[in-house]
Amino acid sequence: MLKGNLDTKLVRVFILQILAISVATVAGVYAAALVVENVLVREALIGEAEHFWVHHAEDPDFPLPNTNNLRGYLARGSDDSAVPAWLRDREPGFGRIEEAPGSEPVIHVSQRGEDRLFLVFDEVQVSALAFYFGIAPLTGVLLLIYILTWVGYIMSRRAVSTVVKLSDAVRNYDFRAGHFQKFDVEEFAETGDTETLALVNAINQFISRLELFIQRERNFTRNASHELRTPLAVIKANINLLARFDDPDRRQAVIERMSRTVADMESLVETLLLLARESESKLSSSSLVLNDMLSELLDQLSTALGKDDIETGIQARGLLEVDAPERVLAIVFTNLLRNAMTYTEQGRVDVLIDRRGVVVRDTGCGMCEADLEHMFEPFYRGHDRSNEGYGLGLAIVRRLCKRFGWDLSAESEMGVGTEIRIDFPRARFRPFGERKD
Repeated sequence: MLKGNLDTKLVRVFILQILAISVATVAGVYAAALVVENVLVREALIGEAEHFWVHHAEDPDFPLPNTNNLRGYLARGSDDSAVPAWLRDREPGFGRIEEAPGSEPVIHVSQRGEDRLFLVFDEVQVSALAFYFGIAPLTGVLLLIYILTWVGYIMSRRAVSTVVKLSDAVRNYDFRAGHFQKFDVEEFAETGDTETLALVNAINQFISRLELFIQRERNFTRNASHELRTPLAVIKANINLLARFDDPDRRQAVIERMSRTVADMESLVETLLLLARESESKLSSSSLVLNDMLSELLDQLSTALGKDDIETGIQARGLLEVDAPERVLAIVFTNLLRNAMTYTEQGRVDVLIDRRGVVVRDTGCGMCEADLEHMFEPFYRGHDRSNEGYGLGLAIVRRLCKRFGWDLSAESEMGVGTEIRIDFPRARFRPFGERKD
């Protein structure tokens, strides 16, 4: 695997490509020379010899080949006086022989009966043919390939220059500085490369999400720390009171107040941890009848909150069964019911169950449009801050509903009350009186 940046890799790739092309071209040149010498010239000399022997059989005085490139010599029986001395001992076949220093012509020797024919092809002409028909064209092709490779390298480098530039910008980006400056798209748009621009936009989206995430975590940590100070202060004050009171009844009242505060803190910590979890899918699911759970939660909260002036009730025409983690459903409906009872001084808190889902309705103070728009945001407590709370209940409800695919909606009117509905798309509803198979 090649190491280095993209520009270095590109240079290495083109160098390797040029080397491979050069080796292939040189091999092609030698192959062409061998083809010219061992195939074309061989076949030409064999053809000349066959032509001579055919005519020599008809006319013993048929002239020997004698051109600028080809010379012929004939040894008649044992008389080889017409054959140069450097050729006389050559056996039939094809090859080269040294005629003079620096000259090795290609020869072909053939025999018919006792006569032998010597054909000598000028080696200089063979080399010239090999050059003109082999080396020269392939050398031109090699030069053309080099030029095209260089042009390809320039164009490729220009094409990836924006990527290299973007890579350097990302490498030098300081995420720890806390200033999340987005990349300027126009700075990387010189070539109109849509893929590079898509990459820039994706990085900018990541920066935006990272900035939003960090800001949300900072706010979450700051607000959570602020909210936890309240119950800790209550516990600290009650410890001081507990140390001064001698009356058992008064001490018991302080202890009960501290116990409620500790329980509230446990609920808050559980909520914070659940919000911080990456995925609630690891929780085991089971089939639950919401009628039973809601009835139990309604009784528990009515007793715990001491809302004697509030009437509660469940209205249902059947049993609603949902497959979900019991703990998640308990947290969702505990927060909804606690929120409804907390903001209802007098009146009713009703739970309505139908075949689609559950509605929690109260006759409390209600909310204006601005509060209704932000009611599911963490630590948002609306216009009425007289009641104790951490502003996380409805936020955790929305988080869990979104995670498990439940539809959450709310309606409210100032002075009339609030209605929050959760629909369960995969719930099973059995009307009362219907037999369960």
